[in-house]
Amino acid sequence: MSAEVEKYAELLGVMPGGCVIVEDGVIQAANDEAVETTGIPLGRLLGIALADLLVPEFQAAWTSALAGAGDSTRSVAVRLARALTPLELSIRRLGPGLAAVAIRSMATDYHYSALAGAELTHDTVTGFPNRYHLLSQLHDRMMAPQKSPLALIGLWIDELPQLASAQGERVVDRVVWEVGQRLQTRLRSPDILGRFDDAGFLSLLTSDAPTSQLTDIADRLRDEVAFPVDFDNSLVSFTASVAVASITDRRPSIERALAQLDAAANRAATGAGNRTEVLEL
Repeated sequence: MSAEVEKYAELLGVMPGGCVIVEDGVIQAANDEAVETTGIPLGRLLGIALADLLVPEFQAAWTSALAGAGDSTRSVAVRLARALTPLELSIRRLGPGLAAVAIRSMATDYHYSALAGAELTHDTVTGFPNRYHLLSQLHDRMMAPQKSPLALIGLWIDELPQLASAQGERVVDRVVWEVGQRLQTRLRSPDILGRFDDAGFLSLLTSDAPTSQLTDIADRLRDEVAFPVDFDNSLVSFTASVAVASITDRRPSIERALAQLDAAANRAATGAGNRTEVLEL
């Protein structure tokens, strides 16, 4: 660590909010708030290029902002790779190749923007359609004059509230995001996948497959997605539950479908999980 870095590192403890000192783009010092905001232990922050902590598509924006930082503060919005956490990095140049970077989580901002924006229909953790959008799509498909075969597969991460209590919300967000990605790669492009509730996903499938075949598909999905997730160099284990339903020409009401899906979610949350069940809609 250079003498210049040491001089500024001593000030980190009294700086409000998360802050790191970077030299040639590499983190050389960080305060406790930076560790808390990123969720990355101090030992893993120091000596790593800040760009390497970001989702690849945001790395160029960070590098450009750092190169263009002058006497005034320059800010850039990015996402942290390990949990897709939205961050704002505010850069202040301290000298040649040396800069102080304030780190602020924008998760709360995103949350309130979603609540305020009537047209925002996607979940902030996974990026998938949210419950409102899923139910709107389900309603449109069931009420369409041209009846197309429709099937539902719901998948829930069992006992997710207990996992949150034991290991924290960041672990939960990582597990939810990873399970969503695993599901997405196993569905066809015409199918709609969304986050139905805190612990669950719902797939709307254009399919006239019999219930027995849907159950086989759901079993495979359950087995494939419920393997441990790596988080901070440790494996987080969990099980999953699935529910399937085939919607024929006799369309159920949205209220009945919703009640059946919520009941399946409650069974998974309270521990009656690691199972496959058929919903009678």
